[in-house]
Amino acid sequence: MACRPTLQSDGTANVGLYNQRLAFQCLQTYIHLFGGDPNRVTVFGGSILHQITAFGGLAGKALFQQAVSQSLGFQNLPSNFQQETTVITFLSLLKVSTLQEARQLPSSTLIEANRRQVGASPYGLFTYNPVVDCLIAPSIPRKLLLQGSYDHDLKLMLGQNYNEGLAFTSPFVTTVVGYIDDVLYPPPSNGTLYQDDIGRNALSISESVFIYNTLYLDRAFGNQTYAYEFSVPPFLHGQDIPYTFFNGPNTAVLSDATAPALQVYITSFAENGTPSGSGIPSFPLYGNDSTILNLNATSITAMIDRAANEQCLWWQKALYYG
Repeated sequence: MACRPTLQSDGTANVGLYNQRLAFQCLQTYIHLFGGDPNRVTVFGGSILHQITAFGGLAGKALFQQAVSQSLGFQNLPSNFQQETTVITFLSLLKVSTLQEARQLPSSTLIEANRRQVGASPYGLFTYNPVVDCLIAPSIPRKLLLQGSYDHDLKLMLGQNYNEGLAFTSPFVTTVVGYIDDVLYPPPSNGTLYQDDIGRNALSISESVFIYNTLYLDRAFGNQTYAYEFSVPPFLHGQDIPYTFFNGPNTAVLSDATAPALQVYITSFAENGTPSGSGIPSFPLYGNDSTILNLNATSITAMIDRAANEQCLWWQKALYYG
């Protein structure tokens, strides 16, 4: 999805986002053929953030009315050099020098080059990512939300896992940089939430890449959202998927009670805009007191969002972004 000179001269950045948008447009056109209502569309998944802020909110309403989004992740790569290098490296793997030459190759060759490039990505990264293109992505989502540049008329149910960042944390990196290193995530001590450098880096990734995106949406929508935290051990990124699609005994599901409750919350939200159900705890609005629902191995209870802190505002201002 890179967006620098080589691609700008003869290509389209963020084509993956346009593909998503095309799918939504097709749904709007044909949903009536299978009994659906184009004015009652709920989208579901983890990569909806850029569609909420698409075109800075200037292209009309979103092509859906509600969203259930889990683990809203976005690894920002602001460097122009990084983006241009991504395209040049891909062309070199294909042994061509232009995008036009690449288009003449069989899809199997393109897929293999992509596989090799992504496989060589730095620990926890995947090389390709949405980028600012001044069109569908006029800025990074967190800044657009802060500026009010998004569709304001959506209902949202948002989920995050307790330890989103550990799977993306390199065991070989011991420090971050500058203000992040000195103030936001200082060296491990008795007063920090982590006991070692891996935990320190895992927390910085969890918050900056995943968890804070949920908080930015909560605030952007006037705290009138529904948010939950999945904290069934080991509460890693993606571990909630077997619970979401639970269909009977599964070794990946440690709590048979949590799984169906989560499914009821999701389906009821899709049906009527409120996650609720008989025999399960009430799901509170996020509200001004930052209340979320905690789903753990033994209970489902309301709690204060641990991400509602001052350092999230530093990340949202994106001072590190050029």
